[in-house]
Amino acid sequence: MKRVFAHQGRAIVRDVPEPELRPGEVLVQTSYSAISAGTESWIIRSSAAPDWTTHEYPDPRNPGPQYRDPGVPYRGPQPRSQALEWSSIGYSNAGRVIAVSPEVADIKVGDRVACSGSQCAWHAEKVAVPRNLIAPVPDNVRLDQAAFVTLGAISMEALRRTQTHFGEVVVVYGLGLLGLLATQMARYAGIRTIGIDTNPVRLEQALRMGASVAIDPTKDDPTTAVHDFTRGFGADGVILGVVTESSEPLNLSFELCRYKGTVVGLGLFGMDITRSRMFENDVTFVGSRAYGPGRYDPVYEEGNVDMPIGWVRWTENRNATEFLREISIGAVTVDELAPVKIPIADAPSAYEMLMSPGRPPTVVLDYGTE
Repeated sequence: MKRVFAHQGRAIVRDVPEPELRPGEVLVQTSYSAISAGTESWIIRSSAAPDWTTHEYPDPRNPGPQYRDPGVPYRGPQPRSQALEWSSIGYSNAGRVIAVSPEVADIKVGDRVACSGSQCAWHAEKVAVPRNLIAPVPDNVRLDQAAFVTLGAISMEALRRTQTHFGEVVVVYGLGLLGLLATQMARYAGIRTIGIDTNPVRLEQALRMGASVAIDPTKDDPTTAVHDFTRGFGADGVILGVVTESSEPLNLSFELCRYKGTVVGLGLFGMDITRSRMFENDVTFVGSRAYGPGRYDPVYEEGNVDMPIGWVRWTENRNATEFLREISIGAVTVDELAPVKIPIADAPSAYEMLMSPGRPPTVVLDYGTE
């Protein structure tokens, strides 16, 4: 089967063996997969560096943090091991179920599902995915739309981490793919948004997708604009989704907040914090770890042990399911975010498009099965 990798600064399509179905997994024939433009382009560029080894989960050199008390060790399935020399890319796709392991009780062959996980939901013709990383697709949602499932869960988790509620204000700083998704979710939740970006096309898209204000920081002072909009208080939260080596966006985000506001780090940016700018409003700075609680925990993901809803309301799977529901009712639209579909065999051209001027927010890969 065909699968896409990053290798020596390029995206490469290789023929590889089909994945083996393990306990608790579902085998899916991929119909579409959505490219995470920022992350995957960064992996491809980074793979050209002489000292590059891998960008994988699991990282064979690092076992990661300990999540549970070691009294009763978990001996269930672990994420599939990855090769150092070929970096996997892709973690958001959708297709039809072609096989189900006996342990899975609520998914059957022929079901339409959306899949998450950088350790399994690759850009590949077939993927074997643990049940907790699978979300059934509503009947009125197309599979090319459902392929955005993981990207939607990432944006949703970042919005949740601001801890804002209806009537409050969030600044979405960086109107790329994730920022535009978060803008739509905020509108649906009754949270007013202010978009910041230097790209006029993205600013226009943000306004169409529900932003109250869209600011180009090279033309207008964002601090003044945010304070004018919030009657002088500042925003309740900021989602910082830019990709830059500069630390200025982070420090500016502190100034955009109200007293005791929250800045959520979603992008990849410099982190040389100017203490006075953070201290002024007593701002809380938090990261947003991928799709939600459960991510990178093999007991949850590979072992399919759910977290009780009373203690963890929004796991990564519940985020994914909610995102698909919001598409189904029209609260979130994704068609405009991926105006181009490219066959899986031509995947390298998709990444060339995403690294060029005037690029779209993302591209969907088409596997020719629908």
